[in-house]
Amino acid sequence: MRRPLLAVLATMLLVAGGCVAEESPQRPPGGMDGTGDCAPPSGLAVESATVSYVNDGDTVRLSNGDRVRLVGIDTPEIGRDGAADEPYAREAQQALRALLAESENRVRVIDATEGEDRYGRRLSYLYLPDGRSIQAQLLDRGMAMAVFVAPNLELADCLLTRERAARDDDLGIWSLSAYDPGLPSANGIPEQVQGAAIVRGRVESVGESRRNIWINLEGRVAVRVDKADLERFPGWYFEALEGETLRARGWIVHHSNRYQDWFIPVDSAHALERLN
Repeated sequence: MRRPLLAVLATMLLVAGGCVAEESPQRPPGGMDGTGDCAPPSGLAVESATVSYVNDGDTVRLSNGDRVRLVGIDTPEIGRDGAADEPYAREAQQALRALLAESENRVRVIDATEGEDRYGRRLSYLYLPDGRSIQAQLLDRGMAMAVFVAPNLELADCLLTRERAARDDDLGIWSLSAYDPGLPSANGIPEQVQGAAIVRGRVESVGESRRNIWINLEGRVAVRVDKADLERFPGWYFEALEGETLRARGWIVHHSNRYQDWFIPVDSAHALERLN
């Protein structure tokens, strides 16, 4: 059967631009495929592309100039402007380079539901041509932690499962107390912490403002839950957390007021864990 002329022309333009659009496989979102890997989310467009540069363990540049942030994971930060590298930052970068080298830097790119961050980078899932999830592979090696920012939760369950196996084996970052069991909130947040972090602490109080629920941990660290996101926390009764130990993950925000000096915004129950 002949393809419509417009479709042929569109394909030619995409190839000329360095990326080829494909149909996204129809698989259950967030599930595993038959090999135990994280299946590509269904209903999202797939592009074939080539990586030209690896910035760090979770950021790359494509040959067409697009900057891509690997959604759903965070790797240790490489030091900038004289700052020291975080532990395993270079190892994560090398692990990503090695994975890409297996396919001569060819990848399949699937943009997440919210496809761009505030820095103008594409938020994407990357797959090797043989179908392996690059995010999952980095988690398997203990080179990354899973992170959860709605609405980009397509692979949240699968990525957390892959992380858990590396964590159980103390691989990579999971050999460090800053990741497992996490930074103790009682000591506050160290100045050198960059990017996402895992924090644990006893819940001293739970309050609310007009828009948010505030879970106040010892050490003037709080977890912020937007009331608009409460449907993503089924079974959680925040007012009952007082006195319990909670572990939270996400990006640290420095913000001093009468109640706290730092807070972690979370919008999914994947980012919280009760420890007792």
